[in-house]
Amino acid sequence: MVTGMQGRAEMPELKILLGGIPLGCDNIGDEAILGCFTSLVRRLAPRAEITVCTAAEEDTAALLGVKTAPLYGFTREHPVSSFGRFVRKFDRYIWCGATGLSDYPAVGAGLLEAAQKQRVECVVWGVGMNSELNPAFFSIAGMRRKLLRAAELLTFGRVPFIDRCEARLDSRMRQRLAAALKGCSLVVVRDPQTAEELRRSGFDSAVVGADSAILQRTGKIPLVDREQVRIGFCVSAQRSIGQRAELLALWNRLTGCENYRLVLIPMNPKTDSALMRGLASGLEHPERAILLNVTRPAEAQAAAASCRVVVSSRLHLLILAANVGTPIIGIDRGSKIANFLAAFGLAPAGSVDDCDFSAVERGVEAYLADGGDAFRRAAEAARDRMLARLAAAEQLLEANLTGGA
Repeated sequence: MVTGMQGRAEMPELKILLGGIPLGCDNIGDEAILGCFTSLVRRLAPRAEITVCTAAEEDTAALLGVKTAPLYGFTREHPVSSFGRFVRKFDRYIWCGATGLSDYPAVGAGLLEAAQKQRVECVVWGVGMNSELNPAFFSIAGMRRKLLRAAELLTFGRVPFIDRCEARLDSRMRQRLAAALKGCSLVVVRDPQTAEELRRSGFDSAVVGADSAILQRTGKIPLVDREQVRIGFCVSAQRSIGQRAELLALWNRLTGCENYRLVLIPMNPKTDSALMRGLASGLEHPERAILLNVTRPAEAQAAAASCRVVVSSRLHLLILAANVGTPIIGIDRGSKIANFLAAFGLAPAGSVDDCDFSAVERGVEAYLADGGDAFRRAAEAARDRMLARLAAAEQLLEANLTGGA
């Protein structure tokens, strides 16, 4: 059932369905993508009727003024297999962002295949891809891994059965993705590294744009004590930092000065908040940690704007911070954070599996010492390049949606 109204009296020229992301699941980064892309589509095709697949139908309809539909592909109630019957009523299906090419490629490809089977024109916009497919789906585990390991021992390690099976799974998924993308009328990815991964997978027609969240507007920036040195931090609960003791030791050093404050900015107000609340309770000065209650992208961006530096293992907090010129330090999950930081001439301080906390501390100290001026200069140039790529991609999308040449 589709809910919500867009408030236009005239008949829509185009019925557009947005999906391919687990929207409405408390991920502020995903909601930033959706809000920015919805505004973009409205600007390019003002008479289009937009419907969003989301788990939070009423909230999304009220917030964005769109029609809404169930979240296909990510729930048992609405599996990929049922998507074809629903999508056939639309003129366009747009997979509108996030890192699904590697995080959940079977879902993304399956939704495209279902739409294409119904002869619905498909567009992919602003999607990213890590250098490896999600190991939760494409690595051998459990009893099968034990059996293959036993077979390897029987060959004295000469036949790497596990590696061969995982490589076969990876190759088949990449081939399936490439085939689904070849059936799309336009494919725009968020960074050059994603385009290269797709070339390696057999698809070489991707246009490099940018993440839609670079268009995010800022909410009201909170008033803060100018004497406070606010250091923003987000630890993702989706794949948390393993070295908890080292992380807590870093936080204790950062809050050792009386006027320093650790500002914890959750990008998932449920899971990230619970994780960081528990971590902060172990601080020597827990009163110097401030866990913010943010639920909207504009609030998260405003929080980042109030900080001197932001450290995050969530990509979209780094994007929002860079939008407002706040210096950033990334801790990688997959390769997506490294890909984003590369645009600024930066590298991550390790990964969630092997974080270099000394590098994080040095980076914070360096940014505080120069006031972030060097970063802001680099950020302005990087942002100009991203916006130029996005503007070029917008022209292609406008032509696609309006039938222009």
